[in-house]
Amino acid sequence: MSLLLDLTRANEFAQESEQLHQLLVTFEHSLAQELLELESAFTNGNKQKAEHALHALKGFLPMFTGESFGRLIIDLYANSRQQPFEVTKSQFTTLVPNLELLLSQVRSSLNAL
Repeated sequence: MSLLLDLTRANEFAQESEQLHQLLVTFEHSLAQELLELESAFTNGNKQKAEHALHALKGFLPMFTGESFGRLIIDLYANSRQQPFEVTKSQFTTLVPNLELLLSQVRSSLNAL
């Protein structure tokens, strides 16, 4: 199993373990929420809602992942504004397993704290 969760940047941001825990709690909630929003947006063909959720995701996800996965999300958002909706939907769909794995890893980390 690949480890997508990388707390290097989050640890640099947090001053103490309690702050890191709070960051992880917030990240878990936000990631779960944005995944639901994206699923709904792509199912219902709502380009604006999808772009909004991708914008939120690219804003916070890179703090909790390695640079390469964070870059995928940043690029997906940037490209979503210029490419056809179906292309963005297809690209997002390929990332869903990794995003779900990341969410699972965040939840495991929270349970371990």
